[in-house]
Amino acid sequence: MLRSVDTRYDPLVAETPNPGPALLKRRLGEELRRLRLAADVTVAQTAAELGSSEAKVRHLENGRNVPSKPDLTVMIGLYHAPAEVHHDLEELRQTATRRGWWSSYRLPGWLHNFVGMEADASLIRNFELELIPGLLQTEAYAREIHNLGQHLQDPKVVDRMVKARLRRQDLLTQEQPAELRAIISEAALHRLRGSDFAADQYRHLLAMADRPNVTITVLPFAKRLHQSMSGGFTLLSFPDDSSAPVAYSDYAFGGQMEHEPNVVAQLSEVYEELAELALSEQDSAEFLGYWLQGEQT
Repeated sequence: MLRSVDTRYDPLVAETPNPGPALLKRRLGEELRRLRLAADVTVAQTAAELGSSEAKVRHLENGRNVPSKPDLTVMIGLYHAPAEVHHDLEELRQTATRRGWWSSYRLPGWLHNFVGMEADASLIRNFELELIPGLLQTEAYAREIHNLGQHLQDPKVVDRMVKARLRRQDLLTQEQPAELRAIISEAALHRLRGSDFAADQYRHLLAMADRPNVTITVLPFAKRLHQSMSGGFTLLSFPDDSSAPVAYSDYAFGGQMEHEPNVVAQLSEVYEELAELALSEQDSAEFLGYWLQGEQT
């Protein structure tokens, strides 16, 4: 027999100032999952009650999607949550459906979700093997990268994607900027050599590294094998304790968010190990200066 849940959701607890819709969706999903577990209801039982797939329930709980008003009512009823909880979550649901700035750029779904979460992050940790991190790319570099994508050959699509990438970078220079810690493999710097935009990109990296909220370090070839040979990844942390960190990784024609706490924790450990292998901030700046000087001679 299902037991009644007396816990009340308080939207004012640990609230991020002006949270965006992506973070609100995730906060709603986390609360629905907490209520489900407290009521001893399985994902399969919830899916059966909604007349949907288990995947839909998981997408609702990890913040990928927002439940409809009828679905929320069914879930609250199934979990035996009090009326005031239903009221608070319905208010949160309505707020979470508002559009973020990224909606106007018609980003693919996998990127739309990531950019929404990124916009609310207070700390961004990024490791890249072959690419300059998106938040540190110049317009010319970003345009060249997007032109290489076979699925983005339409100049209008490329232009839209480049503008979206540049708009994302505002979070590093806004009044209360996010903190970025970027580790860049030496391979990404080698890929720039001889291009028309190499000097500008090296110069931009040096300028961004001077910002108090940006840390850029280089993982040199001299360190040989390391813990993330298979690819780069990004870790997003948020300014309140109610939202757990998430991870994101790119692949050739898409990307994937990772919400599982154990996986995110393991990636965090990998990041810290990579940080230990990377050059110091000062040595990294000198390293970048060396590449810049090579392009200017």
